[in-house]
Amino acid sequence: MIKARPHIMLQGGVTDDAVALWQTAFPDLTASDTDGMGLRTLTLGDLTFTLFDSPPIHKFGPTPSWSMMVDVDTAEAVDDAAAKLGDGGSILMPADSYEFAQRFVWVQDRFGISWQIRFGAIQ
Repeated sequence: MIKARPHIMLQGGVTDDAVALWQTAFPDLTASDTDGMGLRTLTLGDLTFTLFDSPPIHKFGPTPSWSMMVDVDTAEAVDDAAAKLGDGGSILMPADSYEFAQRFVWVQDRFGISWQIRFGAIQ
């Protein structure tokens, strides 16, 4: 059986800080230490993904062309998550109403991970 999941690599010993930030934005996010060597398994909603802190520092990092899409229960949750994730990061699309969602924001956190957060997705 094939098993696939997103795998995020960070660098510089920041995975604990990243998990702590993400849990402030999404309190339901859970994290467990998978192997004792820096690989962690995280679950947010129905998505399980892995997070790794690379010991060697590479000349590349995360790109916003790949992002986590998170649907939340309220418009206020969009704004709250954006404020937390955007602290030290950047807003790629400001929180607003768009033709595809009642409330949407695209933010890149200070670790370089890109998050698209929406409420009221319009099909």
